[in-house]
Amino acid sequence: MNLIGRTLKFTLGLALGAGIGAVAATFLAPQSGKVSGGQIKARLDSAMQAGKDAQHAREKELQKYWEQEVNVTYSDDKKEAAKKDSK
Repeated sequence: MNLIGRTLKFTLGLALGAGIGAVAATFLAPQSGKVSGGQIKARLDSAMQAGKDAQHAREKELQKYWEQEVNVTYSDDKKEAAKKDSK
């Protein structure tokens, strides 16, 4: 069997197993559905906020890097132009 077929089978098996596990966990949970739902929502909200915070930090980091690169390039271009003018 080729690599794509094996990968597809693995992915489908993983998704099916995760789905069955989620259903089993829901039915076997010691607390009510409302409490479980609230906990799941709180975890998802926390994960979303952490992702947004990480995205914002990375954007600031990339912006700073880009500004440094533009300034270096701009100053190099100015130096080259000044050398040409002095000749």
